[in-house]
Amino acid sequence: MLPKPTFGTGSIRGTVKFIGTPPPRAEIPNQPCHEGAGTLKDETVVVNSNGTLANVVLSLTGVAPSDGVDRDAALLDQVNCRYVPHVVAVQVNQKLTIRSSDPKTLHNVHYNPSNNPAGNFGMTQAGAERQVSFHNPEYFRVKCDVHPWMTGYVAVFDHPFFAVSSETDGSFEIKKIPAGHYTLTAWHEQYGKVEQPVDVTENQAIDVTLEYKAP
Repeated sequence: MLPKPTFGTGSIRGTVKFIGTPPPRAEIPNQPCHEGAGTLKDETVVVNSNGTLANVVLSLTGVAPSDGVDRDAALLDQVNCRYVPHVVAVQVNQKLTIRSSDPKTLHNVHYNPSNNPAGNFGMTQAGAERQVSFHNPEYFRVKCDVHPWMTGYVAVFDHPFFAVSSETDGSFEIKKIPAGHYTLTAWHEQYGKVEQPVDVTENQAIDVTLEYKAP
């Protein structure tokens, strides 16, 4: 049984920069989704207009494991045959609500983690929901077999100190960190991990910029 988290008053905030020329995002016709769903773009690499990288998971290493059962549920929605958000992060034992907001559209939510039980279930109408949780830390992919372009990622941590970079400006913030020396780890589905040491002090916000370079 994991203990409850120990919180502090420090924080880390910053952005994830993308250095180089962003790769082109392929257009997805988005058929057969529901009427009016529109064209989508591939979300593997999303570089914002300010040169930052979206959908990067930021987390601390060097933190004592703890239980997330008391956290509010996170949400992974299905909107116009797209997972929203593309990347969601949760703590072990925290509830994840998986929802469909697509009317008259069949989805199946399919994931096959290495360290947690697999899942594969259908949703047939807007408003359908199911809650799941995961007991072991890892990153894994979620997909829809009906609409093969639909892909998302779930990141599971055994502590509460994580965030995902914004889809608009690449920003992130991790709050309520106890004072200490840590490693800030960034993870991206295509570009992998970037690490940076950080020293957190009480009642202080540290500004950090991490960089990914185009291959």
